[in-house]
Amino acid sequence: MGDKALQGWYPTIHGLFNVAPTQSVRERTVMDVARTWLRTHEDAQVMLASVLVVIGLWWLVRTVLALILNLICPLMVVILAVVCVPQLRAPLLGQNYPVLANLLRNILLKMAENLKV
Repeated sequence: MGDKALQGWYPTIHGLFNVAPTQSVRERTVMDVARTWLRTHEDAQVMLASVLVVIGLWWLVRTVLALILNLICPLMVVILAVVCVPQLRAPLLGQNYPVLANLLRNILLKMAENLKV
C-alpha cells in the first residue's frame, strides 16, 4: 500500500473483514471466563435460572401489590364513602341513587341464589 490516503483507511477496512480472534488466550475478560465456566457446569446453569425465576416472581408480586394499593384501595375508599355517607350520594349519584341501590340489591340477591343452588 503505497498511497498515504489508503493507508489511513486500511485498518478500518481490514478490521471489518478480519476473522481472526481479537483476543489472545491471556487477554480473556472476566465475562469470557464466566461464560465458559457457566457452559461447562450444568448445576450453575440451574442455579442461575432459579435465581432469575425468583427475581421475576418477586417483580410480579411487587407489581400486583402496587397495583392493588394504588388503584383498588382508593376506589374502595370512594365506594365505601359513597355508601356510608349520605351527603356524598347526591353529588355523585344524583337522583338515580334509589334506582342504583335497587339494581345493586337485585344483582346481589341473584348472586346469592346462584350460590345456594
